[in-house]
Amino acid sequence: MSGQALVTTDENGIEVVDHSDHSEFLTFHIAGQLFGIPVLIVQDILLPQNIASIPLAPPEVRGSINLRGRIVTVIDVRVRLGLERRAISMAHDEPAKTESDVKEDGEASEGEEAAAKAVATKATEPKVRSHMMGVTVEHQNELYTLLVDSVGDVISLSKKSYEGNPGTLDPLWREFASGVYRLDTHLMVVLDVERLLDLK
Repeated sequence: MSGQALVTTDENGIEVVDHSDHSEFLTFHIAGQLFGIPVLIVQDILLPQNIASIPLAPPEVRGSINLRGRIVTVIDVRVRLGLERRAISMAHDEPAKTESDVKEDGEASEGEEAAAKAVATKATEPKVRSHMMGVTVEHQNELYTLLVDSVGDVISLSKKSYEGNPGTLDPLWREFASGVYRLDTHLMVVLDVERLLDLK
């Protein structure tokens, strides 16, 4: 099953095209693994800087940032998933961008479909970066920034392709995953943000 790239993400926000029989996900990579979260809960994509430490916070809480006057807790998803903590580089290079000419209405031509498939495949490939990125989400009227290795694109996937967690998935990951999508060359794990952010 191939994802269809709808838009390219950047640090200013995202725009989504609605398809009733599809679900849209913002993709990102952690330790080479592709993850996705529902795009509708995403507020911002940013390069985290000036993270203030929080005394006595659990290890997965990297600290807090000021986002347009709001205090936002930064959650290290690597640590939350039981992986090694990574240093946050303050590199200022811009994320790589991809473009899609996918039409919102009407039937796409064979060439356009092939181009859309190529963009979707590229969207799921890990982007190697020297710095980590932040995906800001809203949960219970609070903002949290999820610290990830790199951010991909917004892709649309058929709801029919959704599967439950496979038995081979790491037990800790299963605790935070709601299911998976099997793409052509990748397995995308869908994270349950509510469970991920339940730090009690």
